[in-house]
Amino acid sequence: MLESTKGSQLYSILNQKCPVCQEGDYYINRQAYNLKTFDKSHTHCSYCNHKFEIENGFFFGAMYVSYGLSIAIAVALFMATYVLFPETPYYAYIFIIIIGIVLFTPIAFRLSRIIWMNLFSSYGKREIFNK
Repeated sequence: MLESTKGSQLYSILNQKCPVCQEGDYYINRQAYNLKTFDKSHTHCSYCNHKFEIENGFFFGAMYVSYGLSIAIAVALFMATYVLFPETPYYAYIFIIIIGIVLFTPIAFRLSRIIWMNLFSSYGKREIFNK
């Protein structure tokens, strides 16, 4: 298992915490599969008041991260199916990959936003545009 200590970006990503103080939660609800609230997030950190959305449309870039995560899941599912069940017909690969990506979507959404936010904020540093 990956060890993450406070102060690392991995800690912020895995625990869905503020990238600056790593105390406040980013998402209102910790459950990714609660489909009513899986996308609801705080606008500011409850601990350090860091503004999460730096500018309008900031999280559009998280779509690229989400795409990469989805491709990684698709490749992993393809390889696992190929190794474990080598006689699987090709249409079954497509079905397995589509089901896997659909089931992974709420997690990919959350992870991509946290990863994107961590690319532009670092632990202990308040940016000048964050006043």
